[in-house]
Amino acid sequence: MNPQTARHVATLEEHRGLTSLTEITSSPDPQAHYARLRAQWGEVAPVEIERKDDVVVPAWLVLGHAENCHVMRSEVDYSRNAANWRWNRENLLPAGTAIGTFAPPAPRPTSFYHDGPERERLRAPLDDALAALDERAVRDQTRYMCERVIERMGDSGSGDLVKVYSRPVGFLAMTTTLGFDLETGARLMADSAAVVSGDGEQVAKAQASTAAIVMEHIGQRRQDGGQDLIGHLVGHPNFAHDGEIATSAIVPVSAAAIFLTAWITQTLHQLLADRELSARMSGGRLTLDGTLDQVLWRRSPIAQSPALRYARNDVQLGGRSIRKGDALVLAIAAANADPAVHTDDLWDEVDNRSHLSWGTGPHACPAPRLARLIARTAVDHLLRHRDVQLTVPESSLPAAASPWVRHAEKLPVTWQRATDRGAFR
Repeated sequence: MNPQTARHVATLEEHRGLTSLTEITSSPDPQAHYARLRAQWGEVAPVEIERKDDVVVPAWLVLGHAENCHVMRSEVDYSRNAANWRWNRENLLPAGTAIGTFAPPAPRPTSFYHDGPERERLRAPLDDALAALDERAVRDQTRYMCERVIERMGDSGSGDLVKVYSRPVGFLAMTTTLGFDLETGARLMADSAAVVSGDGEQVAKAQASTAAIVMEHIGQRRQDGGQDLIGHLVGHPNFAHDGEIATSAIVPVSAAAIFLTAWITQTLHQLLADRELSARMSGGRLTLDGTLDQVLWRRSPIAQSPALRYARNDVQLGGRSIRKGDALVLAIAAANADPAVHTDDLWDEVDNRSHLSWGTGPHACPAPRLARLIARTAVDHLLRHRDVQLTVPESSLPAAASPWVRHAEKLPVTWQRATDRGAFR
């Protein structure tokens, strides 16, 4: 074919009028956006990560379940190291972008940002530390945390359930597991709120503050030992220096802020708004674990993964030409709803954990058991000890403005002391 007559294939940066990730995630119906993008582009579509100083930062949004699995499992063609991102290599990213803090040009020393042998070296300590945790102790700590937060709510009252319960319980339970006291956990929670705010300058300051707190704790654990998560990390031989320990410890801190709050909020939201779902659970036809799984399938707390991938080579994916250096965003909520793997039958989701909310492949979430333990305990404790009612129609509940996380920004409720019902199963 004559090169002059060959059809021009638009590069990622040449596409205009892109849908933003925040628009998708915070809309009343994200699946409608995914369906529109599929109809227009297929299983891989160009989107806007964010806009800064009139500069649109683009990426490929991976919609299909099979395509997401392929990207997650292939370190040959798709890297987690943002040094491979063309926008970093060519210094195209405007200063102060939020994505710049998640995608640094020089990878931080944690498995989150590395591939291959270096990922394996840095991932093993986290896997080993999580395996060494006493889950009974974690459950007891989480119960204690839930009780303290519920006591602060009082026997009756009204307020935003996200603010007064979901966020503090999920976050403080995780920071306690890491070994922090409540006061330090509250400081870390404030920093993490800034990290998900989307303000680039606030994100950078909050990450620096978190790093300083974690480094101080590492020093304490070197002196006095300890069986918390950081205590287990400190003694691992794979780490070359304390900076590697700190960055590895910050991963679950960030996960608590981003994922646990959203998962607890989404589950409580559905149980409060969907009477049929609540009746099935309270009547014993659906377990609490089954309810948590249904939320992961249908309302994944991570709508789009903040763990971007970067093409190592020119590749074809979902009928699209991906250039070396392009960024790819994994649309978890779209993949979970892909008709190729998912039906409309709710019972198909019971004990079915083939969704991608935990990811898959070498970078799959290291702590699904821990996250489930905390989320299950948090939901169970609140519903056993307080009768909670939404005070506004579900249709009036806006979603949090985030490119990544999907949950109600607020849950206005009333509550009063409940008769102890016994734990949900």
